[in-house]
Amino acid sequence: MSVGSRVKSTFNPEHPLLIDRAGHSGHLLGNEAIVRGALEAGVAFASGYPGTPASEIGDAFARISAERGIVFEYSVNEKLALEMAFAASLAGARSICSMKHLGLLVAGDPLSTVPYIGVEAGMVIVSAADPGCKTSPNEQDQRHLGPMLHLPILDPSTPQQALTMARFAFELSEKTRLPVLLRPTTRVCHTRGTVTFGSLRAPSVRGFVRDPQRYVPVPHNAQQMRVGLQERIGRAGELMAGAGFFECTGNSTEAILAVGAPAATCADLLGHHALGDRIALWTLGAVYPLPEAQLARRLDGVDKVLVVEELSPFIEDRVRNLCAVHGLRTEILGQRTGHLSEVGEQTPERLEEAIGRALDVPLTARDQPAPAPVPTRPPTLCPGCPHRATFLAARAAFGEEQLYFNDIGCYTLGYGAPLDTADALVCMGAGFSLAAGVSRMTGQRTVGFLGDSTFFHAGMPALLNAVKEDVNMVAVVLDNQTTAMTGFQASPSLRRNGSASIEAVARALGASHVETVDSYDLPGTVAAFRRAREARSVSVIVVERTCPVDEARERGPDTTLPLFEIDHDRCRSCGRESLDLRCTQCVTTGFERQLARGCAARGANSSTPLAPCSTECPLSLCIQGYAGHIAAGEYVEAWGHIADRCALPESVCRVCHQPCEAACVRQGVDGSVAINGLKRFVVEWAADRPDTTIEPEREPAHGLKVAVAGAGPAGLVAARDLALRGYDVTLYDAAERPGGLLVHGIPAYRLPPEAVQRDLAQILDLGVRFVGNTRLGRDVTVAGLLEQGFDAVFLALGATRATTLDLAGADLPDSPAQVSALEYLASVARGAAVDTGRRVVVIGGGNAAIDAARTGRRLGAEQVTIACIEADDEMPAIRSEIAAAKQEGIAVRTGVRPVRLGSKSVCCAAIGDEVGAGEFVLDADQIVLAIGQQPDLDCLEPKSTGLTETDDGHIQIDPATGATSHPLVFAGGDLTRGERTVTGAIAAGQRAAWGIDRSLRGAETADRRPPPARVAPVGHPPAPAPADAAFQAARVEPHELPPDTRVSDFREVAGRLSEAEARAEASRCLLCGACGNCRACIDLFACPALVEVDGQVDIDADLCTGCAVCAKICPNDAIRMVARV
Repeated sequence: MSVGSRVKSTFNPEHPLLIDRAGHSGHLLGNEAIVRGALEAGVAFASGYPGTPASEIGDAFARISAERGIVFEYSVNEKLALEMAFAASLAGARSICSMKHLGLLVAGDPLSTVPYIGVEAGMVIVSAADPGCKTSPNEQDQRHLGPMLHLPILDPSTPQQALTMARFAFELSEKTRLPVLLRPTTRVCHTRGTVTFGSLRAPSVRGFVRDPQRYVPVPHNAQQMRVGLQERIGRAGELMAGAGFFECTGNSTEAILAVGAPAATCADLLGHHALGDRIALWTLGAVYPLPEAQLARRLDGVDKVLVVEELSPFIEDRVRNLCAVHGLRTEILGQRTGHLSEVGEQTPERLEEAIGRALDVPLTARDQPAPAPVPTRPPTLCPGCPHRATFLAARAAFGEEQLYFNDIGCYTLGYGAPLDTADALVCMGAGFSLAAGVSRMTGQRTVGFLGDSTFFHAGMPALLNAVKEDVNMVAVVLDNQTTAMTGFQASPSLRRNGSASIEAVARALGASHVETVDSYDLPGTVAAFRRAREARSVSVIVVERTCPVDEARERGPDTTLPLFEIDHDRCRSCGRESLDLRCTQCVTTGFERQLARGCAARGANSSTPLAPCSTECPLSLCIQGYAGHIAAGEYVEAWGHIADRCALPESVCRVCHQPCEAACVRQGVDGSVAINGLKRFVVEWAADRPDTTIEPEREPAHGLKVAVAGAGPAGLVAARDLALRGYDVTLYDAAERPGGLLVHGIPAYRLPPEAVQRDLAQILDLGVRFVGNTRLGRDVTVAGLLEQGFDAVFLALGATRATTLDLAGADLPDSPAQVSALEYLASVARGAAVDTGRRVVVIGGGNAAIDAARTGRRLGAEQVTIACIEADDEMPAIRSEIAAAKQEGIAVRTGVRPVRLGSKSVCCAAIGDEVGAGEFVLDADQIVLAIGQQPDLDCLEPKSTGLTETDDGHIQIDPATGATSHPLVFAGGDLTRGERTVTGAIAAGQRAAWGIDRSLRGAETADRRPPPARVAPVGHPPAPAPADAAFQAARVEPHELPPDTRVSDFREVAGRLSEAEARAEASRCLLCGACGNCRACIDLFACPALVEVDGQVDIDADLCTGCAVCAKICPNDAIRMVARV
């Protein structure tokens, strides 16, 4: 028994195929009957390639070959199987080879020449047809090969006929020196019927006799061989005509001529309807050459004949020609006349209708059993199938747009959701060829899948061709060491039988990038695919893991396998749930694939309940939510995550101080994810598509009114949230236009006015009334607003009083002019003429200082210097803004303090130096002070309104709700203590709106729209970094205007990521927090062991094989190993 024929073989003298008693009645499948017929003919060699519906033939020989002294092999492909059988015949051994109809064309090269050379011992080729594509990608009618290649063809209709024809075929082959094609169909192969046994015949081998002139078909010899072919095929016709394979019952002027499996069905129908006396039935098993003389005699005097056959009118055409040659007037009906279809099987219902219509027979309807519901059972890979894990890993590594080309076999089940790894499939071995061809035409890097058996069958030439042509593709070999779909025939790669190494073969064929991985090692497999994705030319990934079903068949159930169960407390839990911020987004398979990718990238490292980036986000955005959707190309869903929690998206995506990026777990590996760049990509994507507007949920108006004083970020967002909560909101500001710092304090090169206007519009469109040029304390008062009928007042005035420096020398006539950064930037924003001078010194190290310095550069200053007391790594400004300033030629002097002013200069000294020591002079025409601002509380009349002040001059509030000491007055933003950032102000506005709602309508109502969580300065548990170098990738930065050109105007410096860049950058996100919407185990993996009952996922312990792959894609670590009881 060969490597390729591993099937358990236990001697049993009463085995149904080995019973040696002539006349014994057995109950055999059609395929088993063919094997029995070959045994009775004394077959000595059997070969084949597994393929349904013929697989059981090879399997049966594998089991009994040793006991019968038969040499058997499952050959690497059908061509080799036929060549081996032919060689055995030349050696004087009766031989048989089996395959499905598709394989016969694979063997077409030797098949077309063997009849010329001729056989010595009998040779039978079994090629099983599959009408109806029950297990095949196409239908084929091999009968047409008979006249083309001079092949005698037998077509059995029952298992008994299959046995008789198989036994006869060897004799026919030897008498004509032609190989004989035995052509059963699926219905015959898999029908079990009663057969009568003959005696077994011992195999024998006469030996090879040298005769080159007969066996070497060089042109001269081939010409001679051809001359004798016609005589030999004629002799075959005579022998077949005398073999009893044309059976006739009944004597009538109307007849049915039936071939193959439909013959048995016709016999049943005629018996059921008692039509045996009216309609004759002719059963034809010898289909080529036809028994023409016998047919002509039967046709003479018959009025009508309905020819019943499957797939094509092969017999019908020949019978019609026969009538023409013999001058017979018989009407021939069948597929040509439209009475029968060429497509699929001739079912009883189809034949009943055809017989009634063609032969004018009134057929009474048969009693039909009541229809019973058939449970849906779509084809799926088995529990623990390594191919499922491989397909999952490929989808996680290659992205949504990747093209996949698949193979025939279990691998075909990669077609369709959820695995979706079959964009095209044509035949065995074509996964590589299709991938290569599409790649060469489109330039895309494609992925081709082949199974291990298929790789040896037809994949090696395809791989060699791809290597030779330097194709940009990834060739994946799925090596489970068996041909599982056709009955678990062993692959040549089966290790314990002395396997061939697929990796070694791939290298020998010239592939330079070859890796072998274990499909159950999900991180390792995804990493290998990612390396292959980034490579060029041909990459070969061999994915090894033994088929678990085959392992169980060979070794019995493995009680040591681990068992897994679902931790329901973790399953579908959201890290933001404790904050009442669980999102309402619908999950998508694209997002779930990103979760799986993140799990693979983290490897054995667990996730954290809440990703560090979201922990640090002042707005409590689900950053992994929108990053994952961007990576999947799902921009509407990504926009939903942002729009749901971010009230000023256009502004935030440009001026956020990015604490999330500082917390990113990739920070110390290959650079944090460009989170703000991703946010901006989605925000601008949505702005370009008005039809993607997401309308926020809004409560009905309830009559309560709130006044908001201050139209900066905190006031704007509080007004928005209150309007969404059903409040009537009036927004007051001292300026003519709303926006506050966003309009007057941040330069246009960072935050273009049109972007701010889009943010303002979506707030004012909610019905918020804006009243400008109205200053609190002058035009309105807190007490007055409450007297006007407002139910609450929110104070968001900001810090408008700039901190000054009292430096010696300020009274010198030529000392530099001094201006606060706020006034400086506001003047530029208003379009006022600003004489900045040639040399500007900015005192301070925050964002306002950086903005003022870069603005001065754009106003024509030739020399701009920033001087601040902080060390370089302690400057409070955004790091990217500091870097941009330096790129624009701005000098940054850190750790220094101004000492005094001089003539067009300022004298500075290093922090810590004694007075007069280490001083240096900076030339300056203009000094911009950016050393902080304080709120102006005079306008509030704190004592008369009952507002409590803090020691450092702020309004004291409850930071969770914005509540002040006055029950109807709330405050937020720079008026209070807290983080002085745009996002910090936005969060304060949202919390104040929630606090006001709780105060006026109660907690139960207000809590339906919870505010952002407060960022606690206590750190967070460490989250995992990428586990493998393959998951590391450099950060993708949005493009910027060149420094030498951007300083000439106020055009926006930072661009947006392209779609490809955004998706690539988003794919760096590890999605390291838990997800409450995830169903990846069900939606992506779809293992039959995973079941969902009443919305809850569980694991069927009887089906679970312990592969652990599902646990490796769970972002919540909710699938855990337990001991098997």
